[in-house]
Amino acid sequence: MKKVLFLVGCALAVSCGAVDMAVKAVPVRPTAKTALFNGKDLEGWTKVINDEPGSNPDATWTVKDGLIHCTGTPFGYLRTQLSYADYKLHVEYRWADTTTESPNSGIFMFTTGPDNFFLPKAIEAQLKLGSAGDWVLLSKATLNGMANDNIASVKKMADSSEKPRGEWNSVDITVLGNTVEVTVNGVLQNKGKDVYTDAGQICLQSEGGAIQFRNIFIEPAK
Repeated sequence: MKKVLFLVGCALAVSCGAVDMAVKAVPVRPTAKTALFNGKDLEGWTKVINDEPGSNPDATWTVKDGLIHCTGTPFGYLRTQLSYADYKLHVEYRWADTTTESPNSGIFMFTTGPDNFFLPKAIEAQLKLGSAGDWVLLSKATLNGMANDNIASVKKMADSSEKPRGEWNSVDITVLGNTVEVTVNGVLQNKGKDVYTDAGQICLQSEGGAIQFRNIFIEPAK
């Protein structure tokens, strides 16, 4: 796959000009509730998108009125510049897309290895309309002892708990050691154990649907 990195800041880079992601050697284990989005800009995040003609990461990802706005094109993701372990993540999202039949996005956990404009190695909590709460195992990521040659999925446990387009949804993801679970609007939708790693970066995906995010924070898992 053709890929290109659009890096916002390099304070955490392993060395100047490093190609791989700057993953902190010792992951952050939060001890208090901490905002990952300050409501003003994308400080602490890196934009990674597909190198398509005319692509511009600053057009794909913007901040306005206290919200992160993602156009959904080109494909890619917004990634934290720190790695995290043993945490509870809260994210709120709503679909700004009113025309696409099944707008798509996701939240990645355990993101490790080199940046890839679309599918880094990670466990994705699916946000695709109608499928929020599915797991998607990206780039040979594994959990629950499943084999994964490239991409695999695990369907959500309950009926859809999503709200209609234009309304805000709450997603809460708990990572504790090599386990992970996700609730959508307070409904437990999926669990996983024996994840391939116990730490990694967090990403918000651009994948074909205009979406907005707000109230992104992290706190201790226990």
